[in-house]
Amino acid sequence: MRLKDLENFNKITIQCHDNPDPDALASAYGLYRYFEQIGKDVRIIYSGQYRIKKTNLLLMISELKIPVSYYAPDAGKVDGLLITSDCQYGQGNVTRLEADDIAIIDHHNGTSELALSEIHPELGSCSTLVWKLMLDEGYDVLSDRAVCTALYYGLMTDTGSFSELSHPLDKDMRDCLIINEAQIRLFTNSNISLEEMRITGEALAGYACISNYSCGLLKADDCDPNILGIISDMALQVAEFNVVVAYGHVSGGYKLSIRSCTREVMADDFVKAITDGVGSGGGHDFKAGGFISEDKLGVKYPDTSIKEYLDMAIRQYFESFSIIFAAEYEPDMSVFAKYGKNQLTLGYIDPTTFLEKNTRIKIRTLEGDTDLVVDGSFYLMVGILGEVYPMAISKFDTSYQKIAAPYDRKLEYTPRIYAEPDGRVYDLYEHILSCIPTGSSYIMAAKLDKNVKLFTKWYEEKYMKGEMGDYIACREDDLHDFYIIRKDIFDITYSPA
Repeated sequence: MRLKDLENFNKITIQCHDNPDPDALASAYGLYRYFEQIGKDVRIIYSGQYRIKKTNLLLMISELKIPVSYYAPDAGKVDGLLITSDCQYGQGNVTRLEADDIAIIDHHNGTSELALSEIHPELGSCSTLVWKLMLDEGYDVLSDRAVCTALYYGLMTDTGSFSELSHPLDKDMRDCLIINEAQIRLFTNSNISLEEMRITGEALAGYACISNYSCGLLKADDCDPNILGIISDMALQVAEFNVVVAYGHVSGGYKLSIRSCTREVMADDFVKAITDGVGSGGGHDFKAGGFISEDKLGVKYPDTSIKEYLDMAIRQYFESFSIIFAAEYEPDMSVFAKYGKNQLTLGYIDPTTFLEKNTRIKIRTLEGDTDLVVDGSFYLMVGILGEVYPMAISKFDTSYQKIAAPYDRKLEYTPRIYAEPDGRVYDLYEHILSCIPTGSSYIMAAKLDKNVKLFTKWYEEKYMKGEMGDYIACREDDLHDFYIIRKDIFDITYSPA
């Protein structure tokens, strides 16, 4: 669904979920401004038992002039189109209001049989989804400072001050919006009450320590999920903790806030592992967040408390992998086999054609961010699924042949480069050239029989994750240049030599 599909409705009501949070208000506000500028009769409402009282929300509404009003549950039918934003019509967190036509715009898990729906649970906020929908229709979001500030704050609060960002679209929106920083500071510094300060203190005092793995586990009383981030940030400053999990009960389950200060544990990888099968999670290297469903936990682990489950899941995570440093790795090469690359058209990029040498860059792909310094010694290779990795030019010249054919492979997300220090953004698709393997170089590879974390020669501050069934590989002529190849990519790309 696109926003233009809704333009045939003249009267539009945008409904936030009950007890709106900043993301609900921000995404509704973005939709409001879009429909307002094309002349629609549009309004924002919320319903439920309680009126908005939280200080940061009242400031957000006042400062950004968000025209939201309370709609009593018994106020009757809504005229025209009803759009539920940051929630799904009929679900428990939003009052069901009767309407002639209904549309859903949301980023939470769930399915809808409604034709007018756009649901993207992979995104960190509904604000990101609305931003993308507005851009798709040509709306000049950057010229609307109030909307930019609202969307930014919506994403910020829904991802624990950006600690839980995982999807590149979330990062793109955060990095490009032009915001009122003074207003963001005002909202952020009005975010905790005396009661929440008490909750924070009691959570810190009641800590548990999984000492074998330097992991702190802290339970908080019912509170705004953002308070969990404050708790985990403070606990990570304790010398005995390298990893911290703060958790608290929310509607339908438990919210988690994860912090790590060790390179051996990336927080986003950690939270996905401990919520696997019972919830979801995401984030970045040192900060992440997640959710565990009470229903799923009860089905999969009956008679197990949330504390017992987390203790078990954390221990299983730490026991599930081995750590490999490529520069020191001396494997038994007898278990490795020789493979050649199939004749697939791949992509390569010479970053020096559009960036000066010594420029620090962040490469953004679906798999995450990678930091490099452009020094003229490498190309960026683009794999069949859009994965991007550096390759020394000397190795490229012996392994690939440049061809004139255009690179036309369709990618789910186009990789980008963010250049420091000015934050210039480059869409890599515009710079991708084509190449094919020469067939003159080979790799040695072995299927993994356990999970590993591999620190490559290229970048020793962040590991590549390999799961059972994936492959660990190195070039035949460099037995220390080890890297991980996902099984699905390996099966398409390589054949036994």
